[in-house]
Amino acid sequence: MERENPARRLDKRLWYSLGLSAGLIILHQFLIQPSLIRLTSDAPVINIAGRQRMLSQKLAKEALALMIAGDSAARDAHRSELAATLQTWRAAHASLRDGNSATFPGGFANAVVQRAYHEIEPHFQVLANAAEVLLGESAEATRRNALDSLLKNEPEFLAKMHAIVGLYEDQARGHVRQLQLLGLTIMIVILGSLLAVQFGVMRPQLNIVDREWEQIEADYELLVESMTDGLVVFDKQGRVEFANRRFHDMLGQGANQLIGKPASTFISDIDRRQFEKLMLETVDVSGPVDLKLKSESGRDVDTMISPRRMTDINGHFQGLLLVVTDVTARKAIEHRSRELQSQLVHADRLKSMGTMAAALAHEINQPLGAISNYAEGCLTRLAGPGIDPEELVSPLQAILRASHRGAEIVRRTRTFARRRPFQLAPESINDLVHEVEELCRPEARRRCVSIESDLANDLPSIPVDGIQIQQVLTNLIENAFTALERVDAFRRRIKLTTRRLGEEALEVSVVDSGPGLPAENGRSLFEPFVTTEENGTGLGLAIARAIVESHGGRIWNEDDRDGGAVFRFTLPLVPPPELQAEHVGPPTEVELGRIRNEDFAFVRAHWESESRNVVDVQSLDTRLPEMSHTSPRGV
Repeated sequence: MERENPARRLDKRLWYSLGLSAGLIILHQFLIQPSLIRLTSDAPVINIAGRQRMLSQKLAKEALALMIAGDSAARDAHRSELAATLQTWRAAHASLRDGNSATFPGGFANAVVQRAYHEIEPHFQVLANAAEVLLGESAEATRRNALDSLLKNEPEFLAKMHAIVGLYEDQARGHVRQLQLLGLTIMIVILGSLLAVQFGVMRPQLNIVDREWEQIEADYELLVESMTDGLVVFDKQGRVEFANRRFHDMLGQGANQLIGKPASTFISDIDRRQFEKLMLETVDVSGPVDLKLKSESGRDVDTMISPRRMTDINGHFQGLLLVVTDVTARKAIEHRSRELQSQLVHADRLKSMGTMAAALAHEINQPLGAISNYAEGCLTRLAGPGIDPEELVSPLQAILRASHRGAEIVRRTRTFARRRPFQLAPESINDLVHEVEELCRPEARRRCVSIESDLANDLPSIPVDGIQIQQVLTNLIENAFTALERVDAFRRRIKLTTRRLGEEALEVSVVDSGPGLPAENGRSLFEPFVTTEENGTGLGLAIARAIVESHGGRIWNEDDRDGGAVFRFTLPLVPPPELQAEHVGPPTEVELGRIRNEDFAFVRAHWESESRNVVDVQSLDTRLPEMSHTSPRGV
C-alpha cells in the first residue's frame, strides 16, 4: 500500500489551520464588531435618558418662574427658555421611545423598555400639554391649573424615567457580558486553533526537521569518519576545531585528543612556516602542498594536503580546512624504487665497462708505456758520464703528461663505474656530454666510429644526477655502436648535440648514421626486454627512459632525414617538486679526500701488478688530487 507523503499531509493540515484562522477573522467581523458598535451607543443613550430627568425638572422650574415673573421682560425670557426646553425634551423622548436607529445606532427598542415607555407616556403627555398651556395666552386660571398639573405629574415622570435609565444600564451591562462571553469563546477557539496548529502542523514539521537533521549529521559523520584521508579544521587562531578519526590515527592520537590544540603541537618545525603562510589571508591557497607532521611517538609523517579557507557570508576568514593524505608509505616505496633503479643502473654501467674493457685497457696502456720508455731513457742518461740536468727536463715533462693522461682515464672509469645513491647537483650538460664522449672514444676507435659533438653555448647548469645522465648517454652511444656494425666503416658516425628549449628544458640528441630503426618498433623500444639485437638484453633503453623520466624529462626516437636513427631526451631546467628535496649539492671535502685516496690506491695496485717500483708511484701522491678533479663535476 502506498504511503502518503508526510509533507503533503502536513501541508493539508496547514491549509486547514489557515482556513480556521480566516473563519475566526470573519467571525470577529460579524459578531464582535456589531457588539462593539452597540457598546459605543449604550453610553450616549444612557446619557440622554438621564438628561431627560434633568430636562423635566427644568421644565417644571421654568414653568413656575414664568407664572411668578413680575415684569414682561422676565416673563418673555422664561417663556423662551421654557419653549426651548420643551422642544429638546420632546425630541429626546421620541428618540428614546421609538428607538431611532439614525439618532441612536443599536437602540434599545426592546419589549421591557417599550413597556416602561408605555407606562410613562401619560405623564409625559400631561407635562407637555401643561407646558403648552403655559406658553400660550390662556386665562390666568387655566394657566394655574396647567402649572398644578405639571407639578403634580413631574415626580411620577422622574420616578419612571429613573427606572428606564436603570433598564438602559442593565441592558448595557448585558451587552458587555455578552461581548465578554463572545470574546472568551473566540479566544478559546483561537487558542485551540493555535494548539491544533502547534501539535498538528508545527510539531510534526519540527519532528521531520529534527529527523532530517539527525540523518544529515549521521550521514556527514559516516562520510567524514569513513574517509581514507584525514580531515582537520583549524580556527582563526590555528587551533583544531575538528579532526576525523583518520587524522587522529595518522598521529597516533585517541579520539578527539587533538581538539583545541594548536597546530604547532603536531606540525614539523621545518614546515611550520608553510602552515603559517596558509593561515594568512593575503596568501593564495592552492594545493596540493607537502606538509610534514609529527606523531605522538615523535615519528615523522609525510603528508600531502589540499587546503581550503573557510569564510562567512561576508567573506571574512573564519578558519582553514585541510584534507590530509598520508604519503609516508608512498615516499618509502618511491625511495626504495630509486634505490633499485640505482642498483640496476649500476649493473648496467658495469656491463658497459665490461664491453669497453679491452679498449680502456689499451687506452691506459699507452700512457703507461710512454712513462716506462721515458723513465728507462732517463735512467740510461743518468748512468752515463757528464749528465746535464737540463737534458732530463723534456723527458720528465713527458712522463708527467703521460701520468696525467693515465690518471684522467682511471678517474673517468672509476667515477662511471662507482655505485652511489641518487642525488641531484647543479651540472653542466655540455661537461657531462664531453666526459662521456672521452670515455667512449677508445671503444669508438676500436670500432672505427667517428664521434663528433655540436654543443650549444651558454647553457645553464641544471640539477641532475650526473652519473645517471651519463649512463643514458652511454646506453644510447652503445646502441649506436651496435647499429653501425651493419654499415661500412667509412660511414660510421655518431653526433652528440645539445640545445635549449625555451625557458623550460634542455635537449640532448644522439644521432647515428646507421640503417635506422624498424618502423614497427616505435615506442616499444623503451619497454623492458624489447631489443632489435640478437644478443641484446633489452634493458639499456628501458633504463635510459626510467632515468630520464625520474628527472622529469622525456625520451623518444625518430628517423634522421639523412638516414640513421635519432634519440632525443629532455631535462627540465627546474626539477619536479618531488625531486627538489633530494637536491644535496656537490660532494664535500671529506668525500673528495676519500676519492683521492681511492684513486691513488687503484693506480698503486695497478703498477704493483706490472712489477713497477712502488717508490716511483709514490711521487704521484702530490699530483693525483689535482689530476683527479680537473673536471667541473669534481668526482
